[in-house]
Amino acid sequence: MSEQVLRMSDAAPLPGAVLRRSSDEIVAERARRGEAVALVELALRHWKAVYRVARNMLVSNAAEAAEETFRRTIFSAKSFPDGVPFRSSLYRAAVEVSLARLHATPDEWNSRTTESLADRIREALGRVDSVDRACYVLRDVEELSSEEAAFVLRTSPAIVRARAHRARLMLTSLARHRLTEP
Repeated sequence: MSEQVLRMSDAAPLPGAVLRRSSDEIVAERARRGEAVALVELALRHWKAVYRVARNMLVSNAAEAAEETFRRTIFSAKSFPDGVPFRSSLYRAAVEVSLARLHATPDEWNSRTTESLADRIREALGRVDSVDRACYVLRDVEELSSEEAAFVLRTSPAIVRARAHRARLMLTSLARHRLTEP
């Protein structure tokens, strides 16, 4: 999985998307040419979004996952794909890092106690299949289009919609169950 994050050059432009060169893509082009300041600028612009994705995918160590995402992005800056929105490439890296960390760590959901609403939501998210969770986080939390989320997850928009829906149903069921517990 980590090899995929480092090889962003295999990404293709979003199908049917009309891409305008946003300031992110202009700065990413500078980063491709080796300007370290451009990489720092991209990290400053997107830290909160990457952290949110990692935090919603993981129970703990979201900051470490976000840092790893940016480190990998920095080391692969020269291979940022042309024609692909930088945000989509960055979200792809964040999801891949988070999924790798999820599969590498033991399940900690049963031992956690929840105190805040945010903790309860993350606890419920932790019980949802990791790919369903990624679809839900990208679509419903980060508000990416189905096409953007499909690009990030290397799947089809129809699968993203179905899996995000399945995650919403699971979360609703868990919330109902939680409310009826004594």
